[in-house]
Amino acid sequence: MTLWPRSLGLMLLSVLLVACGSRPAPVSNAPEAQETVRGETLPGRLLFVRQGVIWQWQGSEARPLLGAGEATQPAWAPGGDRIAYIARTNSASDLHLADAAGAPLAQLTTYTSTEPPNSLARVYASRWAFYPAWAPDGQIALVTQPAPPEGDPPAEYNLDLVLLQAGSGAVRQLYSDDKAQCGRSAFSADGAILVFTRAGVGADGQQRLYKLEVASGVTEPVAGAPEPSYDPAFSPDGVWLAFTARDAGRTDLFVLPSGGMGAPQRLTTLGAARAPAFAPDGRLLAFLAMAPGETGFDLWVADLRVAATGILTAGAPRRVTNGLRLDGDAGLTWAR
Repeated sequence: MTLWPRSLGLMLLSVLLVACGSRPAPVSNAPEAQETVRGETLPGRLLFVRQGVIWQWQGSEARPLLGAGEATQPAWAPGGDRIAYIARTNSASDLHLADAAGAPLAQLTTYTSTEPPNSLARVYASRWAFYPAWAPDGQIALVTQPAPPEGDPPAEYNLDLVLLQAGSGAVRQLYSDDKAQCGRSAFSADGAILVFTRAGVGADGQQRLYKLEVASGVTEPVAGAPEPSYDPAFSPDGVWLAFTARDAGRTDLFVLPSGGMGAPQRLTTLGAARAPAFAPDGRLLAFLAMAPGETGFDLWVADLRVAATGILTAGAPRRVTNGLRLDGDAGLTWAR
């Protein structure tokens, strides 16, 4: 296990973290205390994060669902009855569960120390957890540190990829690398494959999508996925893998057949898009993007269809919100 200086660790975490006719107009700029925003009618329940609060878009409006400044990275359970999310505190973060209405159910990790906030003792007794991803059988993949920091000054362990076992709560290590950090992941529709983000440690480290066979532990780069690539998301039918990639100085969404054959196809051309999420019926793609000349993320959607050539394509993107400055690294998650 490699340890890295705390300042370097925070830098790496930040790396892991980067037109419609009769359609309703996007939400206007929202004041900080606004509790409801309205816009296009979307199917199901879509979660996003703003200023440490998880919001839910349902029908034609969005409202805060849970959190008071600490909540991030929500993930719907396969049945849409529970939400896994990360609660960040001083020097640590933990995995929590809430029901579909946002009521707390359980805390699944205990990485946050009881030592005083902002104290060195707290730093030495705390760990980080990020990016929960549900398997079809109810297990949860997560990236965590295997132990608290060591040394003087404190150096933190790389983020490993682990699996929280359903029922027992036992932790199974899936991937660890002395030369890399792990980031966001996504399970295939049958749960046999977990695609995750691997980021090399160091100034030249790039994010790259890897796939892991859950049963055997065999790991290899996703064929056709460029460097850098991150934010994996499978389509509900398991046929497509969408992701974020940087190309010619622009960051956009791309898609590959999940079997790994073929070249990546660009889905967006906004130049600052990330965090793809498929609608439960697979007909829409939601994502976060910055409009040209702006500095904050908003919610966008695009219609999906399979072209005569067999390639998945996206229609012109539609901006759903305006000026909400959403958390790009928190991602999106969509349930029925």
